[in-house]
Amino acid sequence: MPNGRYILNDLEFDQKIHQMNDRELLEFTARQTYSVCLQTMDNTKRIEVLERRDRKAFSVTGGLGAFFGAAVAVIADFFIRR
Repeated sequence: MPNGRYILNDLEFDQKIHQMNDRELLEFTARQTYSVCLQTMDNTKRIEVLERRDRKAFSVTGGLGAFFGAAVAVIADFFIRR
């Protein structure tokens, strides 16, 4: 995989592909596709966790805001009526 020398890596990669026979190339492609699928599944799980976390944070923040807003309204009402 790339290590910062992209042009050299591309040239070496092209040479290796040309040296492979059909079966080796198919097996290589299958391994790479499987690897990408695993990474995609892992990223999907991570994204779902992050999205759920945001919803929880928004709901907790909204609940606390409503509680403090109601407390301020009750205190203001208490002092106004006295």
